This record gives sequence, structure tokens and C-alpha cells, in this order.
Amino acid sequence: MSPATFRRSLLVCCDLRRYGAADDQLQRELQELLVRCLDRAGKAAGLDRSTWHRQAKGDEEWAVLPPDTREPVVVDAYVRALNAELSAANRYRVPEARARMRLAIHHGAVVDGANGFPGQDSVLVSRLLNSKPAHIALEDFPDADLVVMLSEIVYSTLVLAGLTTLRPTDFRRVEVVEKTFHGHGWMWIPNGDVHALNLTGPPAVPPVPAVHQHAEASGGSTVIQAGRDAHVPTSQHANMIQNFARNDQRGSHFGPTYRKGGEAD
Repeated sequence: MSPATFRRSLLVCCDLRRYGAADDQLQRELQELLVRCLDRAGKAAGLDRSTWHRQAKGDEEWAVLPPDTREPVVVDAYVRALNAELSAANRYRVPEARARMRLAIHHGAVVDGANGFPGQDSVLVSRLLNSKPAHIALEDFPDADLVVMLSEIVYSTLVLAGLTTLRPTDFRRVEVVEKTFHGHGWMWIPNGDVHALNLTGPPAVPPVPAVHQHAEASGGSTVIQAGRDAHVPTSQHANMIQNFARNDQRGSHFGPTYRKGGEAD
């Protein structure tokens, strides 16, 4: 292995939520929005993203930064600027068309390979990005545009050491179990309380509102529509009979309504 292929750098990865559920036109828009927000955030933080080694994957970007990149600037100013750009871009977009992102940052060994960057540090940042806690955070906080996952080394050497304006108490240590990887990361939600997350079960699903309907039927029965929580109380006058055998209903075009005694209206 040539010494030139090895260095220690920041690895920054991001991925958009529910990109695969979008149609072709929306996917193109989301890709453009993703790149625009990343570039504007880099410019706002004083970073030259043209020097980053970037792998584009549609709704993802996998980037290796130059070894001399100012790490506190990336973890602090760049991340804050990215959250601001996403929030501004999403302000007037319908929920299904918003660009909501998971972002993972790690510092480690980078080795050039024939088709990417092999090595355990590259695997680690990918596992942080795709971790269950990061997915749950976007589900539980629908107003959040960004969820950030830092590796142990980035959190301890930058945030915990006081080299950024980020507060250690705004982060939460979470377990990351993905495929054969088992470790920990530090999660931050700029627009949410990371400590309020329930990570012991599936993401909370908003309840389907009950549908209350009124119907007229023979007798005084109650109809329950399973699966949609629809409770339909029925209270019909006993002197009216709907002749379903003849597909007749009162007030419809299907046919006459029969009263007791056999007379038709």
C-alpha cells in the first residue's frame, strides 16, 4: 500500500428521509435541493466543498474532507448552517416534499480503494448514518429538518472538550447496532429534544382520528367499522324498512321504499 493512499480525515455522510417513496420529478427536485443546501452551508461556514472527495448517491453524499480541514468548523458552523438552509428550503413545502436529513460525522483512517474507501472507519460512519435511533428521531420529531450523529471520538475531542459552541448536554449517547457493527454514537437534534426520544420501542404513530357517522337502520343497533376506529351509531324509525333484497333505499334512485302493509312510495 502506498503511503499516499492513507490519511486521517473527517468523514461526513448524509442521507435524505423517504427519498425512495417520491416520484421521479420529486426525486430530481430533492437531489437539487440536497446539493444546494450542502453547498450553501459550506459557503456560509467558510469551507471549500470543491476540495472534498465526494461520492454522490442520489439522496446521499459520502464525503472525505482534506486532512487539514478545520474540524470544529465542520462540526459546529457547517452543521448549524446546514440546519438553517434545510429549514429555509422546507418552510413552504408540503410535508411529503420536504428535504429532511440524517448526517453522520466521524474522524478516522481513510484508504483509497478501487471502488470507494475500504476500512472500519468508513463502515463506522455509515452505520451511524443508518442507525435506528437516527431514523426514529426523524419520525418522532416531524418538525426537525436535521438529525446529527457524531462518533465517540468526534464528540469527545471537539464537543466535550469545549472546542465548539455546541453544548454537551444537547447530545445523547445512543446504542448503534447495524449488521455486524455494535457501538455507540452521540445524537443531536437542532430542532428537538433528543432526550425526549423513546428509543426502546417503535416510532410513535399518530392515532387515526375517529370517524363519527350517523345512519338510519332497522332497530337500534350499533355498527363498528374495524380498522379505522369508525363508530357509527344507528337509530332508525321502526316503521321504515329498507328492501335490500330489491336493492331499494329510501330517497335513492334504486327503487321504491316499502312501508308496512306492502304499499310503495
